[in-house]
Amino acid sequence: MIRTIVKVDGMMCSMCEAHINNAIRNRFHVKKVRSNRKRKETVIESEQPLDREEIKKTIENTGYIFLGREE
Repeated sequence: MIRTIVKVDGMMCSMCEAHINNAIRNRFHVKKVRSNRKRKETVIESEQPLDREEIKKTIENTGYIFLGREE
């Protein structure tokens, strides 16, 4: 299992977290995704590595700000 952690700004409530989670689920084949507005992060678990640029594009297309990816 591969864990990808990305930093995201602009989430203000649980609906914002759900919006990002749904966007990631719809774009990628993932086992689990969860967002945390207080930590400004989204944690994605997948079997295959995910493309950083596609993650960035997916998040930014939802209206939130992609701050980067933790290695």
